Amino acid sequence: MRKFILLFLAVVLAGCANNVYTDLNQQYPFSQIKTYDVSLPPSSKPISLDDERVKNALIQSIEARGLTETTSNPNVIFRYYIATKTEQIAYGPSFSFGYGYRNFGFGYDTPVRIDERDYGQLVIEMIDPKNNTVIWKSVSRQKLTENMSSTKKQQLIIEQVGDMIKTLPKSLGSSQDNP
Repeated sequence: MRKFILLFLAVVLAGCANNVYTDLNQQYPFSQIKTYDVSLPPSSKPISLDDERVKNALIQSIEARGLTETTSNPNVIFRYYIATKTEQIAYGPSFSFGYGYRNFGFGYDTPVRIDERDYGQLVIEMIDPKNNTVIWKSVSRQKLTENMSSTKKQQLIIEQVGDMIKTLPKSLGSSQDNP
């Protein structure tokens, strides 16, 4: 019974794990932020469908926090990108055997099959345009993959951007400053 309870608690706690990682400058006066702009990092690649999905979700989430979008002299700039990551996945059975006697022995091991898969990881940064420094950064722990349907990607992006923006300091755009 005790093992069952421990297993249950482990599953519940794993389900409560945060899907985003966030870092921020604790000394920055977030309460003074009232306006923003959204930009992509400079690139020669065309803007993808995922970039448009992220931008729309980001604007919607930021405006829900009470900030106003402006292109002339914003207090902060939100930059987002989808970082390409690679993971290695080992699969298939592995078989090994060996024989040894005193100081003599031999063995054989079948190789493990490894497959490399690329995925996208959503990153959002808040930048102070006055000194061009990142003051807040959030990274999604969810994976955007090529084999996801457009509906699934849309849902994942909206959910992740919402979770990321929720990690902004509560004082953002307010008169008090408690990050």
